[in-house]
Amino acid sequence: MSESGGGMPPQHHGPQKVRRRRVLLCLAFTALALLLLAAAAAIAALAVLRPRDPVTELLSVSTTGVLPRVVPLPTVSVQLNLTFLLVVRVRNPNPAAFRHGPADTSLYYRGAAVGYGEVPAGTVPSRGTATVRMNMTVQADRVVAAAGIGSLVADVLAGEMEFEARTEVPGTVTILGLVKRGVEARSVCRVVIGVADVKVRRQQCHNEAML
Repeated sequence: MSESGGGMPPQHHGPQKVRRRRVLLCLAFTALALLLLAAAAAIAALAVLRPRDPVTELLSVSTTGVLPRVVPLPTVSVQLNLTFLLVVRVRNPNPAAFRHGPADTSLYYRGAAVGYGEVPAGTVPSRGTATVRMNMTVQADRVVAAAGIGSLVADVLAGEMEFEARTEVPGTVTILGLVKRGVEARSVCRVVIGVADVKVRRQQCHNEAML
């Protein structure tokens, strides 16, 4: 009578391990591809939604008052009463509202500050515009200090005085309701005033890029 072996037949797990490894590799490559796509989409979204500085445009300039009059006696003095009214349009190119607090406008004559004005707080809608009005009063003592009596008298005799108004309006935009970024509207306006009639002879404005 022959004896039969009592051992269990050997089990072969090789094909199953190879199949499992392939599945894991496929899942890993799929996850990596999804991560790369998400990163590319995030970069594209940031490029599209990157906040840009608002653009300002001078709509009108008017002046009231009296331009310099030199009084020689009893001592040399300068009488000056001049107020600028600037109307500026702020255009917001961002897909979110531009909110800003009170800001300052500085008036320069021959490179020195001779007056200041205040821009009230406000909001410019997304891809919209808002109008800002600014009053600036020229300070006589600063005009004399900036130019000196001789240069001031030369400008008066020439019939024109040139001023420069610098406006900086810092604010924020909130992208997608989550990311808050700071932006700033900046402009420089040069205005030439006639001495005889206190009227604007020439005006030129441009936006100043942020560095």
